[in-house]
Amino acid sequence: MRRSDKEIKDPELILKVLNQSEACRIALCDGRKPYIVPMNFAYLDNILYLHSATEGRKIDIIRKNSNISFQMDIKTQIVANENPCNWGMKYLSVTGSGQAYLMEDLPEKKEAMDIIMAKYSSKNSFEYTDKALNNILVIKIEIGEMTGKKSGY
Repeated sequence: MRRSDKEIKDPELILKVLNQSEACRIALCDGRKPYIVPMNFAYLDNILYLHSATEGRKIDIIRKNSNISFQMDIKTQIVANENPCNWGMKYLSVTGSGQAYLMEDLPEKKEAMDIIMAKYSSKNSFEYTDKALNNILVIKIEIGEMTGKKSGY
C-alpha cells in the first residue's frame, strides 16, 4: 500500500468493515475486459459468500476465470473545502482477491445462504425449498489476500 499511514492493521476493524458493509463489489476479468458488479454477501472464516442468479455475465466469466477481486466500504462521507483541490472523503474500506467457486450442492448452498441471510436479518435459521435453492447459486470466494484502508478516521 502506497500510503502505509492509511492502512488498517487492526484485524477487528477489518472485520467490522466486512460485517457492516451492505454490498461487496466483485471485479472479474473477461479476457482483456474488466467487469465489476455489486452483490449481497457475508463473510465467515476467510471466506466470502455471495448470492447470485444461476446464469449471467458474471457466472460465465467465473466459469472461464475464477480469479476475483473484491471491495467493500463503510462510513463514506464527503469532506468539502472552499478549495476544490482540497476536497476529500472519509471512509473505511477493505479490498482483496481470491478464488471463486460456484456452489451447487444443495446442503452447502443452504449453509451459505444461512450465513448471508443472518448478515441482513435478525434470524439465524431459515427454511428453503429445494426448488428455491436450485434457482440460485452461491459464489464462494476463498480469500488469498486482503487489506484495509482508512481515510479521515
